[in-house]
Amino acid sequence: MNQTNTVFIVALAIIGFGYFIKKKNIVSEQEGKVVSKLLMHTTFPALVFITSYRLKFESNLLLLPFLSIAFSVLSMFTASLFFKRKERASKALLIMASGGFNLGLFAYPLIEGIWGQQGMVYAAMFDLGNSFAVFGIVYGTGVYFLEENDGISIKGSVLNALKKVSTLAPLRALILGLILNFLNIPLHETFVEIIDVLAKGNKVIVMLLMGIYLNLTMSKAIFKNVIQVLLIRYAWGLALGFLCYYFLPVEQLYRNVLLIAFIIPVGMTLLPFVDELGYDASVASVFVNLSMLVSFAMMWYLVTSLHLA
Repeated sequence: MNQTNTVFIVALAIIGFGYFIKKKNIVSEQEGKVVSKLLMHTTFPALVFITSYRLKFESNLLLLPFLSIAFSVLSMFTASLFFKRKERASKALLIMASGGFNLGLFAYPLIEGIWGQQGMVYAAMFDLGNSFAVFGIVYGTGVYFLEENDGISIKGSVLNALKKVSTLAPLRALILGLILNFLNIPLHETFVEIIDVLAKGNKVIVMLLMGIYLNLTMSKAIFKNVIQVLLIRYAWGLALGFLCYYFLPVEQLYRNVLLIAFIIPVGMTLLPFVDELGYDASVASVFVNLSMLVSFAMMWYLVTSLHLA
């Protein structure tokens, strides 16, 4: 578990530094939004592209993307029922926070440290479905609620959401990477190296943004909503995770990784999404940071108590 501790401590240090430079007025939250926009069009598409381009497909892995998407659909649908009486912008953010995982930046280092490269194969396939859920369902939901009360029909709102989602740089990078992967089209080594450098920069930028956006000062009503969303996420995550762990007829490592994957924290893509769409970034930051702490504790407990490593 030493590697797990190291990764988590490093992440907290970077987040803390981001918070420090904000408190010292070196960088403001408004300036953080500019960095967030830069991330969405450079480092994050690079990470998505290189991951999908290098992914090795095997027939027994095809279930993983669908399980990942199923979690977001079930969790977000539950949240939509639970928060249906909320004000439009608040409801949109709560539903968006209910879907998607932070695999690439939070879970990949932990999973690799615990289970090695074979564990990463399962995580990457699970993340493939997560990418479609995040860029399609989560982001699309945010766009839909922006349009909902603007005199546009439901059909028009959905079409507008789909149109805007289709222009999202990370989604285009994902599709391009998958096409090149399926067609087995090799890329020049220099080009791959450039994409790799960009992708490696994504982790630091996102964690700095988490610190810049960090703000736990909020009303009791808001905090109550955050806790409710996390309860919805972890209830579905544990339910689906244990169902797969005990009943899915696959090898043990497959089930071990899947159990952990279902309790990964809220995706950090929520931060640039809410920035672009005009929702409350400070509340989104609470979701991301608090869920990261809860997920780490739950991962540690499950791995040790069930002897998953």
